[in-house]
Formats: sequence, C-alpha cells, structure tokens
Amino acid sequence: MQQHTVLFVDDEVNILKALQRLLRSEPIEVLTASSPAEALELLERCEPQVIVSDQRMPEMSGADFLSSVRDRHADIVRMMLTGYTDMTIAVEAINKGEIFRLITKPWNDEELKATLRQAFDHYELKAEIKRLNQVTREQNFKLQDMNKNLELKVRERTKQLDGKNQELRTAYIQTIRALAEAIDAKDAYTRGHSERVAVYASRLGGRMGLRKELIERIYFAGLLHDVGKIGIPDAIITKPDRLDAEEYREIQKHPEIGAKILEPVEFLHSIVPCVRHHHEWYDGCSRGYPDRLAGDQIPLPSRVIVVADTVEAMTSDRPYRKALSIDVVVAELHKFSGTQFDPIVVDAFLQLLEDEGEAFISKDQKFDIYAFIEG
Repeated sequence: MQQHTVLFVDDEVNILKALQRLLRSEPIEVLTASSPAEALELLERCEPQVIVSDQRMPEMSGADFLSSVRDRHADIVRMMLTGYTDMTIAVEAINKGEIFRLITKPWNDEELKATLRQAFDHYELKAEIKRLNQVTREQNFKLQDMNKNLELKVRERTKQLDGKNQELRTAYIQTIRALAEAIDAKDAYTRGHSERVAVYASRLGGRMGLRKELIERIYFAGLLHDVGKIGIPDAIITKPDRLDAEEYREIQKHPEIGAKILEPVEFLHSIVPCVRHHHEWYDGCSRGYPDRLAGDQIPLPSRVIVVADTVEAMTSDRPYRKALSIDVVVAELHKFSGTQFDPIVVDAFLQLLEDEGEAFISKDQKFDIYAFIEG
C-alpha cells in the first residue's frame, strides 16, 4: 500500500513546525514548503496524495497555487488552511483550486487529523474509480468476442463501479455536512441548526409524499441554506441582541452569497436555487428576498425549508430570548400560512405534530441520508 504523504505550504515557519509536531506520531510522511515556488519545485521530485496550502502568501495566493497544482497534478487532493474565511476566499478556492475542504485557523488538532484521513480516503477512492473505469472500458471493447460467462464478469465490474461511486457520493455528503457545521460554529447559539433544519425539512417532504430525489435535494439544501453567512461579518452573526435595520439588510444578503458560493460546484447545481430563494414569501410581498418570487415561482425545496427554518429558530434559545413553546409556533404558522408560508407545507407540519407530538422537533432527531439514498 502506498505511504500516505501530505505537503503543507505556509510562509509562516512556526505553523509548519506545529503541523509537523502534530503529525509526528501519525503514519503520515509530512513534507513542508515555505512558499508556492518551493512547493512546485518539490512536486517535480515527488507527488504527495494531499496538499494543504495557506491563502495569504507573499508571491502567490493559495487559490492561485492550488489552481496551478490542479493543472499539473490533477489527482492530488487539495485543501486550504487559512485564518481568513470571507466569501471571496471561499469562492476563489472553489473556483480556482477545486478544493476538497476549507479549514480555518486556529485548527482543532483531532478534526485536522480526521480531515486528513478523509482526504487520503478520497484520493484512494478516486484512484480506485479511475482504475475500475479503465477496466470497464477495456472490458467493453472485448464484449463482442465474449461468451455469456464473461458477460457475468462485466456486470460484476459494473456493480463494483456503482459501489465506488456511492462511496464517492458519501464523501460529498461528509463535505457538505462539514461546511454546514463550520458555518453554524460561528455562533454558539446556532450550533447544529443547519442539520436540524435539514432533518425537519426532509421529514416534511416525506409527509408530503415527495419523490425520493426531491427529498434528497431538500436535505442537502437544508444543510447548506445558511452557507452564505460565511460572507457576513461575525459581529452581525454573533450579536447578542436583535439586529438594527442596517444589520438586517446586511444579513439579507446571505441567500445570494450562498448561491454564488455553490454555483461553481457541479455536484450542487440543483441546490443553488433552493438556497437562493429560501427567504422568499409565498405571497410575493416585499418582505421576501432576494427576488420577491411568489407561489410556485419559489422552488418547492425552498418553501419546505423556510417552514423548517422558522420552526427550528423559534424552538431554540437565542441570546435575546428563550425557546418558544410549541403552541406559539403553531399559532405563528397558522397566522402566516398563505402569506409567508406555503399552506401545503404548513399542513404537513401540523399533521406530523399531531402524529408525533413535540418529539418531532426533538433536538436529537436524525435523518439517515445514507440509508435513504441506498434504500
């Protein structure tokens, strides 16, 4: 088995030494470079499976460096480790470097180790899929000369490829969850918010009898509905009081920012409009944003998510108030059914609440997306 090798690129030598110390007891060969030029020269002699680069470096940005690595060494898994997490950096890293993960400084030691293990697994998974694709292509060229027994082998190869593709899909889900958790972590009061919204929304979609593919889209959109908050100042996100008018106008930008972040990612194309429009009002009034869509103009996943988002927010503690009772939540949904909310989605929530009681909004409730996809 090939030894795991990671290359860290950072212009701060102390950072590189700290990373070497962190990983010296791990079965990983650690290479370091204090500049992109040094790293590119090193890549002419060896090829690690994973590269982790800083963003702000004197001669070349991390996004430009990872873009160059992508062009020359496409198979290397690329990640960014930075103390700057504004929207521009996130978009640049996704667009130019097609990164696997964005890690913020200061990092959590165990989370960084776990992320590296996932990156190595991702590298090996892609290599195995590439090998199986090549085997499948070679098998297909010989199909005309094969007998029935060999056709069984082709089917087995295809089954293996399907299994590996499913594993790759699982890796994408883990990446989505990690991004959602990173956003929620900016504010202690919202930790776990995105996962709970995704769970509530998925359950609502099931109650509405939606097809499996749409429920899956609702789940992913629920996880990522607040990803645009990466572009909102922390002072607004973590403010321990209600926002003033100017701050509220700033927070209203997050659906558009989120859509721009997700647009370059092919795997998430169907999620983009769901994220962009999850704060539209069903009646199309000016309180909805960003485009004042109405009724069926609003993507169905967005109409489901806004109900789940509202329920989760109202039933959670906030710095300026305690969680509201379920009676208050129900009254609010009744009051705004047909104006802010799609009445069909509100009815689905009320039916689930009638069947399950307050257990439906339990903070520990989970939605097994892996079992759902494979089922």
